[in-house]
Amino acid sequence: MKTKKTTSISVIAYKSKILSNGEHPLMLRLAKDGQRVYKSLGLSCHPSKWNFKKHIPKKVHPEYDLLIAAMYIYS
Repeated sequence: MKTKKTTSISVIAYKSKILSNGEHPLMLRLAKDGQRVYKSLGLSCHPSKWNFKKHIPKKVHPEYDLLIAAMYIYS
C-alpha cells in the first residue's frame, strides 16, 4: 500500500514561547510526512493582534501589511 507524501508550509505565532515584551515569535512551520520543523522569522506579534484560528495578524496590527507580505514570501 502506498502512502501519500504531504508537505505543507505555514506561518504561526508560537504560543508556547512568550518574549520579554509579551509578544509571541512568528515561526515558519515546515511539515513533511508528519515531521515538523520550526524556523524563526525574526518577527513577533502581541496575542491580542493575532488571529490564532486563521494563523494571520488582525487588521488592527500596526504592521499588518508587512506581516502579510512576509507570510506570502515565506509560505
